[in-house]
Amino acid sequence: MEFESTRRRFMQLAGTSATVSLAGCNALQGGDSDGTETGTALQSQTASAEPATVTVGVEPDQAQLQERQQEIQSELQAGNLTQSEAQAEYRTAQESLIEDAMTGFEERATSDLGLTIDDSVSEAGALLVTGPPAGLIETLSVDSVTGLFPQATFERIRSQVRTETPGGTE
Repeated sequence: MEFESTRRRFMQLAGTSATVSLAGCNALQGGDSDGTETGTALQSQTASAEPATVTVGVEPDQAQLQERQQEIQSELQAGNLTQSEAQAEYRTAQESLIEDAMTGFEERATSDLGLTIDDSVSEAGALLVTGPPAGLIETLSVDSVTGLFPQATFERIRSQVRTETPGGTE
């Protein structure tokens, strides 16, 4: 069984994330155009340690998602579900697992890392998070986190989700 809309959506978000990741990596290099490290930008950010706001990407537990997909596929092959019912069940399972991942991240971010969750787009697994740089960097150690992206990425994700969702307003 293939979940075309899910794969298509994943590829769209993965492409956007990859592009943003590359752009973000270039911005964080902090070197001169000849490749030598100046370090002044990083040093001044560390010294001030003012809160920053970034977009955090979160994904569902892939093992649980794969297990659920196999269960749905078995039901489909047994004739207990139609193709459209199976796709709907898969989307529901995916949404539930991403909600679980986001809830787990929110709890850890606010209690352990000293971060504030400003907003979220659950359909895309994106959160707008504010906090000290050290706490934001520590989010990368959370299993469900796929990356940190510039704050502007959050609005692009929200706009994309709104245009893809029928009647998409939040």
